[in-house]
Amino acid sequence: MIAFLINELDIRGGTHKQLLKLLEYTSARSDDFFIVTKRVDFEKTYPGFRKFENKIRIFNPADSHGGPLEKIRVLRNNIKDLKSIISDAECINIHDQGFERFFSAFKGRKVIWQVNDLPHMFQVGVSKNARLNLKSQLFKKIFLHDSRVVNKFTVNVTKNADRIKEAFNRDADVLYCGIEPVGIKHDVNKSLERFRKNKLNLLSSGVFFPYRNYETQVDVVEALLKQGIDVHLNIIGSTERDKDYSNKIKNLISQKGLQNNITVCGQVDEATFRKLHEEADIFMFINVDQSWGLAVFEAMSCGIPVIVSESVGATEILENDKNALFVNPKNPDEIVSRITDLMHNPETYASLCEVSSKFHERYSWDDAYSAPMFKILIEP
Repeated sequence: MIAFLINELDIRGGTHKQLLKLLEYTSARSDDFFIVTKRVDFEKTYPGFRKFENKIRIFNPADSHGGPLEKIRVLRNNIKDLKSIISDAECINIHDQGFERFFSAFKGRKVIWQVNDLPHMFQVGVSKNARLNLKSQLFKKIFLHDSRVVNKFTVNVTKNADRIKEAFNRDADVLYCGIEPVGIKHDVNKSLERFRKNKLNLLSSGVFFPYRNYETQVDVVEALLKQGIDVHLNIIGSTERDKDYSNKIKNLISQKGLQNNITVCGQVDEATFRKLHEEADIFMFINVDQSWGLAVFEAMSCGIPVIVSESVGATEILENDKNALFVNPKNPDEIVSRITDLMHNPETYASLCEVSSKFHERYSWDDAYSAPMFKILIEP
């Protein structure tokens, strides 16, 4: 019996799509499994999870606002509850952060941790220069000790394998994510017609976290407007996970008077998701050190040219100026230049659309991720 652990199923993100494809693969092979999560909302996550509704078990850890002894008591009770929930599992597959406090609950079982992003205490990515207080330093030491229960680490980008080596002195298997086409054919001629009228529809996607770097996208829109381009940016992504950051971006848009040029769409349903991709001319994904970038490949499958930051994991399999345009995520002038060059060169734009639309054929979910991951889960 395999237990798949994920923080929440009330959101759409790359980690959630990754787990869904693995569940579908596991189910097709008739292996017994269940899902452990803290909350579920099928209207907000990928519809495919509905077919596994009877396999979901809720883990609702209690919070403690008391002193050290109270916190220890609550933690022990949470670990006891989780042990009970996973009692019939021989293998534990962790799919994101949020369970690191409870690693001792997994002792005696095979544990595979799919590390998409290391917890902030390891000071990587946007947390690289963060200072850890005494509490965080202590928790890091405990975490490093407890993480010895992990039998194998898997990652979806090479740089995270390097981080696992640095943090834990352990090797990690690199399993790239697959690409599932959205099923939309981008209308190149409509985009070129907009460009001739000096109009532009930009699209971006990703749950609101600081590493998304949406403030730079706001700067890009402001700069394009100054060049006389009638630009509109739609941003898809839940604003609930980090409300401080999402409010910061909304306030920035308001302060700059860009409410008519930037729409924070939040988490959208499938129909709206497809419509926004149909209307987009260029897709931006300029995260700072994001581990992968599933949204990049979804946009490419529609034939939408993508502008991605040099630090995004997706650049490991993309080629600059061949199937994507790489940029420094902190340089809005460079990003603006890339956009206007595309607008002024219709042949280059059309060629990039064509190449992008075929890229997904190289990476099926089964071959790239699900099959090798499943093998790791069931091997002795």
